Amino acid sequence: MGEEKIIIVGAGIGGLSAGICLKEAGFSVRLLERFDEVREVGAGILLAPNASSVLYERGLGTNLEAVSAPMTDFEIRSWRGKVFVNRKFDAEEWQGPARMIHRAALQGVLLDAVGRENVELSAQAVGYEPGENAATVVLEDGRRVIGRAVIGADGVHSKIREAIQGKGELQYHGYTCWRGITESFEHPDFDFGMLMEIHGPGLRTGMGYIDEDRVYWWATANRPEGQRDELQSVKSDLLTTYREFPDFFHAMIEATPVEQVLRNDIHDRRPTNQWGQGAVTLLGDAAHPMAPNVGQGACSAIEDAAVLARCLEQYDAPEEAFRLYERIRQPRTADLQKISKQFGTVGQWKNPLVVWLRELSMVLTPHSVMQRQQRRIWDYDVERQVRSERGRLRLP
Repeated sequence: MGEEKIIIVGAGIGGLSAGICLKEAGFSVRLLERFDEVREVGAGILLAPNASSVLYERGLGTNLEAVSAPMTDFEIRSWRGKVFVNRKFDAEEWQGPARMIHRAALQGVLLDAVGRENVELSAQAVGYEPGENAATVVLEDGRRVIGRAVIGADGVHSKIREAIQGKGELQYHGYTCWRGITESFEHPDFDFGMLMEIHGPGLRTGMGYIDEDRVYWWATANRPEGQRDELQSVKSDLLTTYREFPDFFHAMIEATPVEQVLRNDIHDRRPTNQWGQGAVTLLGDAAHPMAPNVGQGACSAIEDAAVLARCLEQYDAPEEAFRLYERIRQPRTADLQKISKQFGTVGQWKNPLVVWLRELSMVLTPHSVMQRQQRRIWDYDVERQVRSERGRLRLP
């Protein structure tokens, strides 16, 4: 592909992961970030085995472990306290560890790995122009950045996606989500290493340590789209909404600074087969935004990055590499979007009868069935996937 750099639009988790994977594969990269600093809003994520394996294989394990916490146990229980699912995480079963981490901490590790000198700040992309054996990113200030290829990793409101697909509409799922980080949290009923979800009628919460001192929590509720909170009352409103939930969750809300309580309506987009044109493609939320119910938004973007780098290694022409990448990734990401949407729909059921049926199904579902579902999400080996597709998915 010569010495021309691959342009990555967006320096979030997906864009930075793409930069790391491409550099490891021998390519030069230039990342364009619209903000004046590389930043991520305060929230936690689960770095699941399908994604952690990608980063560990590229030598980032020690740095990640310094700023994260292990997930050792997973539990789903009712707001009344009945436990439906309780499982130990056995690292030997998976190709990578499971780590809870603050998004900003993960982004910091990735930024150091890709090299800050490769990231240009205050570079807002508004579109792209195709060219022969090249592509050009058009910036808001009128500048044009030419590269051998362009990867749009600029999030759910991607300008690169909009130039390819048109504006399109986000789909609202009918519920909103609050998130917070609790500092120096200790409670006898919530252990370090536990990732827990609590389900109620039309309400869910989840929580887990993201390092030795901090707990990340989230809470969902069925609400009309577009509502906003009053800063002075958001914590009291949450305590009232989740008044029947366990005391340790109330303690997390109480201990969270009010200005750090975030709220976002839950959206996604329908899967599409049009991710790119010529030497341009999409990655992460720009290509396949999904509800956060199975913790695969960032993880699937990291998978994208690894597959894309391997495809570019196989083809001299980025156009061919990108079409192969899209054909490999589209079924996988559409499946994750579907699973996440279904899980959220069931989790937000409010009618007492269907809530009872949901709880009964969790009690009666065999462990082997749950294990298969988990493997469907976590047991995705990027290297194995690319190898298996290498001969079969040749382009015409």
